[in-house]
Amino acid sequence: MGKEQKKALEELSRLGEELEESMVKYEKENDKWWEGLTQKEREDAFFAVMKRLVQGELRDQGTYRYVLYDVFGFGPGYYAMGMRCGFMELHNSIYTQQEMRELRDRELASKGIKVEMINLESEK
Repeated sequence: MGKEQKKALEELSRLGEELEESMVKYEKENDKWWEGLTQKEREDAFFAVMKRLVQGELRDQGTYRYVLYDVFGFGPGYYAMGMRCGFMELHNSIYTQQEMRELRDRELASKGIKVEMINLESEK
């Protein structure tokens, strides 16, 4: 490995550590914010989030991006935050692998990308 590559990897590692530190800080601040809400504010926040989650996940059967961007109105910059808080894990647990492929294919088709399925399982 060359000197420049080593330096780049060290910088990447440092940036990763900074990102992790900032995420831990954000999580603590967010917990503090939540605890500072009144009961009514927590109820309103819960209702607003669950209403959108049920709409995007169960009624629309949308993809992770669809729910995040179209239902909640977040931009691509929030993709990683959705992963960090566990939303992608929750989203993926709702559907079977086959359903996930169908959701992915539907999203790609909506962008004009043709998907051809290849059956890798042996036919019996």
